[in-house]
Amino acid sequence: MKNARNIAILVVIALAVVALPGGQTAAAVATAVLSVAISALLAYFVGRLYRDRRLDVYALGDLDRGIFYAAIVGIVVLLAASQEWDSTGGRLVELGGLAICVGGLVRVYQLWRSS
Repeated sequence: MKNARNIAILVVIALAVVALPGGQTAAAVATAVLSVAISALLAYFVGRLYRDRRLDVYALGDLDRGIFYAAIVGIVVLLAASQEWDSTGGRLVELGGLAICVGGLVRVYQLWRSS
Protein backbone atom coordinates (compact mmCIF):
# COMPACT_ATOMS: atom_id res chain seq x y z
CA MET A 1 0.00 0.00 0.00
CA LYS A 2 2.88 2.34 0.71
CA ASN A 3 4.17 2.02 -2.87
CA ALA A 4 0.73 2.68 -4.30
CA ARG A 5 0.43 5.80 -2.14
CA ASN A 6 3.83 7.05 -3.32
CA ILE A 7 2.89 6.46 -6.96
CA ALA A 8 -0.39 8.29 -6.43
CA ILE A 9 1.47 11.27 -4.98
CA LEU A 10 3.74 11.38 -8.02
CA VAL A 11 0.74 11.18 -10.36
CA VAL A 12 -0.98 14.08 -8.56
CA ILE A 13 2.19 16.18 -8.79
CA ALA A 14 2.54 15.38 -12.51
CA LEU A 15 -1.11 16.31 -13.13
CA ALA A 16 -0.62 19.57 -11.23
CA VAL A 17 2.39 20.44 -13.38
CA VAL A 18 0.47 19.74 -16.58
CA ALA A 19 -2.96 21.12 -15.63
CA LEU A 20 -2.31 24.19 -13.49
CA PRO A 21 -1.35 27.47 -15.14
CA GLY A 22 2.32 28.17 -14.56
CA GLY A 23 2.97 24.58 -13.53
CA GLN A 24 5.61 24.04 -16.18
CA THR A 25 7.37 27.24 -15.15
CA ALA A 26 7.37 26.14 -11.53
CA ALA A 27 8.72 22.75 -12.56
CA ALA A 28 11.49 24.43 -14.55
CA VAL A 29 12.42 26.59 -11.54
CA ALA A 30 12.44 23.55 -9.24
CA THR A 31 14.63 21.67 -11.73
CA ALA A 32 17.07 24.60 -11.92
CA VAL A 33 17.27 24.86 -8.13
CA LEU A 34 17.91 21.13 -7.79
CA SER A 35 20.55 21.28 -10.52
CA VAL A 36 22.40 24.10 -8.75
CA ALA A 37 22.15 22.27 -5.42
CA ILE A 38 23.55 19.05 -6.90
CA SER A 39 26.37 20.97 -8.60
CA ALA A 40 27.23 22.71 -5.32
CA LEU A 41 27.27 19.41 -3.44
CA LEU A 42 29.47 17.85 -6.11
CA ALA A 43 31.89 20.79 -5.95
CA TYR A 44 31.99 20.52 -2.15
CA PHE A 45 32.65 16.77 -2.35
CA VAL A 46 35.45 17.19 -4.89
CA GLY A 47 37.03 19.99 -2.84
CA ARG A 48 36.83 17.87 0.28
CA LEU A 49 38.32 14.88 -1.52
CA TYR A 50 41.16 17.06 -2.80
CA ARG A 51 41.92 18.36 0.69
CA ASP A 52 41.96 14.83 2.07
CA ARG A 53 44.29 13.56 -0.69
CA ARG A 54 46.45 16.66 -1.19
CA LEU A 55 49.64 14.92 -0.11
CA ASP A 56 49.01 12.08 -2.56
CA VAL A 57 48.59 14.58 -5.39
CA TYR A 58 51.75 16.46 -4.42
CA ALA A 59 53.64 13.16 -4.16
CA LEU A 60 53.13 12.62 -7.89
CA GLY A 61 55.92 13.83 -10.13
CA ASP A 62 55.53 17.12 -11.97
CA LEU A 63 54.67 15.43 -15.26
CA ASP A 64 52.09 13.09 -13.75
CA ARG A 65 50.54 15.88 -11.70
CA GLY A 66 50.28 17.93 -14.89
CA ILE A 67 48.61 15.01 -16.67
CA PHE A 68 46.20 14.65 -13.75
CA TYR A 69 45.23 18.34 -13.76
CA ALA A 70 44.97 18.45 -17.56
CA ALA A 71 42.71 15.38 -17.56
CA ILE A 72 40.43 16.90 -14.91
CA VAL A 73 40.22 20.20 -16.80
CA GLY A 74 39.61 18.33 -20.05
CA ILE A 75 36.72 16.36 -18.56
CA VAL A 76 35.15 19.52 -17.14
CA VAL A 77 35.46 21.34 -20.49
CA LEU A 78 34.08 18.38 -22.42
CA LEU A 79 31.10 18.03 -20.11
CA ALA A 80 30.42 21.77 -20.24
CA ALA A 81 30.60 21.86 -24.02
CA SER A 82 28.62 18.67 -24.59
CA GLN A 83 25.32 20.55 -24.73
CA GLU A 84 26.55 22.49 -27.76
CA TRP A 85 27.52 19.42 -29.78
CA ASP A 86 24.29 18.03 -31.18
CA SER A 87 25.68 16.44 -34.32
CA THR A 88 27.10 12.95 -34.60
CA GLY A 89 30.56 14.34 -35.36
CA GLY A 90 30.42 16.45 -32.21
CA ARG A 91 29.52 13.42 -30.15
CA LEU A 92 32.43 11.49 -31.62
CA VAL A 93 34.82 14.35 -30.79
CA GLU A 94 33.41 14.40 -27.27
CA LEU A 95 33.85 10.66 -26.82
CA GLY A 96 37.40 10.81 -28.19
CA GLY A 97 38.35 13.66 -25.88
CA LEU A 98 36.76 11.91 -22.94
CA ALA A 99 38.71 8.74 -23.75
CA ILE A 100 41.97 10.71 -23.81
CA CYS A 101 41.17 12.34 -20.45
CA VAL A 102 40.19 9.04 -18.87
CA GLY A 103 43.39 7.49 -20.23
CA GLY A 104 45.41 10.19 -18.47
CA LEU A 105 43.54 9.59 -15.23
CA VAL A 106 44.10 5.85 -15.51
CA ARG A 107 47.84 6.47 -16.00
CA VAL A 108 48.01 8.63 -12.89
CA TYR A 109 45.96 6.08 -10.93
CA GLN A 110 48.33 3.28 -11.95
CA LEU A 111 51.32 5.34 -10.90
CA TRP A 112 49.67 6.21 -7.59
CA ARG A 113 48.86 2.56 -6.84
CA SER A 114 52.39 1.39 -7.68
CA SER A 115 54.06 3.84 -5.31
